[in-house]
Amino acid sequence: MAASDRQVVTVAPEARTRPPRRAGLTATMLESYCLLWLGTLLAAILAIPIAGQLRSVFAFRFALAPAGTASMAALIAANNIREAAIPLLFAALTVGRRRWPLVVGDVVVAASLAANVALGGLALGAYGLGLLRYLPQWPLEWGGLALALAGWRRARRGQRDPCELALLALGAATLLCLAALLETYAVPQA
Repeated sequence: MAASDRQVVTVAPEARTRPPRRAGLTATMLESYCLLWLGTLLAAILAIPIAGQLRSVFAFRFALAPAGTASMAALIAANNIREAAIPLLFAALTVGRRRWPLVVGDVVVAASLAANVALGGLALGAYGLGLLRYLPQWPLEWGGLALALAGWRRARRGQRDPCELALLALGAATLLCLAALLETYAVPQA
């Protein structure tokens, strides 16, 4: 046997494919929060060129708000919680992996949240940063809506845990009630 006939052969180990990693609850909540803010930013940017027309449509006045009351805060909280209930109810009602309930849920949840995000972003783009004095509740409000959206996003991926969904609903309601208090008492008042 000649020395030139020898060859070194290496055998590569078989590549193991990992199953796709599912995002954890914290990642889903943060992604949902970022989605809401990204939508707000996009709507604000789109509103800048047509700010004059939007101001005539919205007709907001930068005036001091009347003194806040507990009933006003309760009405604002109820309205905010109603908005958060939409994705949470669809998450609770998602059973099985049928396609049409998921599509209906996607459309309703997206339309509901897109309307809120678009209105806020369009107003911000139309009136500029001076509007932020009247929106101290926004981070908490978007946080509550993000928790509700996270519940829907996890349920639609088959990660529906009733206890987790209840905690998300409780967290969303808490954040939205705090946002309502800020919206009532922390805006510039007469």
